Amino acid sequence: MTDTRHGLALDWLELPQHLDQSRLPMPATTADFLQVSQLANLITSLFWGSNDFYESPENRLAAARPRPDFRVDYVAARLDDAEDPGRIVGFGFLAATPAAATAEVWVGVHPGFRRRGVGSALLAGIEAEALRRGHTTLQSWTDNALVDPASAGPPEVRSSAADAAFAAARGYGLAQLEWCSVLALPEAAGPARQVEAADGPGGDYELVGWEGACPEEHAESMAGLLGRMPAEAPRGELEIVPEVWDVDRLRAEERAREQIHLTMVTTAARHRPSGRLVGHSDIETFRDLPQVAYQGSTLVHPDHRGRHLALLLKAANISRLVRSRPAVERVYAWAAPENAAILRANETLGFRPVSTHPGWQRRIGGSGSPGSGRPGSGGPIW
Repeated sequence: MTDTRHGLALDWLELPQHLDQSRLPMPATTADFLQVSQLANLITSLFWGSNDFYESPENRLAAARPRPDFRVDYVAARLDDAEDPGRIVGFGFLAATPAAATAEVWVGVHPGFRRRGVGSALLAGIEAEALRRGHTTLQSWTDNALVDPASAGPPEVRSSAADAAFAAARGYGLAQLEWCSVLALPEAAGPARQVEAADGPGGDYELVGWEGACPEEHAESMAGLLGRMPAEAPRGELEIVPEVWDVDRLRAEERAREQIHLTMVTTAARHRPSGRLVGHSDIETFRDLPQVAYQGSTLVHPDHRGRHLALLLKAANISRLVRSRPAVERVYAWAAPENAAILRANETLGFRPVSTHPGWQRRIGGSGSPGSGRPGSGGPIW
């Protein structure tokens, strides 16, 4: 499918069956997907100044494989340039559960081709396709530099940054804002060990842990905890997408992680009287990035809060990570300012803010007006 506008060719990409790089010229599907992967990694590395968020083409392709409950589609923008035919200068994606009204969108443009309408054309094409599929609430997460790295106050959006200016110009409102923080290892592992030593789980609780797939004896209660996350996690003004979790869904997610070489390091709190898990904390590790890890979800069931279990779970899981993954140098974590318990835990354990992570939202269709969310400031678009 090709849509030509503004001197651009917009193509919804056909995913290759595999990345065939054994012959030249490479198959078009392989060449296109490799260009998209390279551009995505360029954009993230320029923001972070490192390869901590690198994603291999193989992992990106595996994550984009269609699933019954989730679909990701990529669109690429090429300049109509006879001197450099086929070059992709921007791309975007549309990701959603097929029957849901809410979808995630994202666009990125090569730094040398911004402010030429490439991003706007991509987003317009994605929005049109989303509306055609019945997705009327669009959300997007971006990375935004700290306004004042020395400030201890709540996070703010740097409104002049490219992501904020572009979102505002396209009618997306700021609906949530999270801190992104980093923990330096292994020297910062000391606070985690101190928390473990001082705050044991107590008589009614014991800590259990694993790497990879959840043990069968805990699978049902683990699925129950994960099913609570969409409603329990602070979402600001972002519309919540209900999720149904059971053991089958848990196992499907675990198989999907294996495809992208993601191993989850997990510590959970087991309630001895009931035998069920009542809290957990996850850290994601990737085979391709042995130097970095990413904090996943941390949740304690409401009936068991007020016992410092969240702090203890995070501390114990960091210690588990250090023991099993000694090459890890940094752990990234995200938390909303209204999630006071997690922010306190992160600060106690030594996490330090390095950026903000804005969540944007727009409703399309009907009047076409932006959805709920605090409006960002205007500015140039890519």
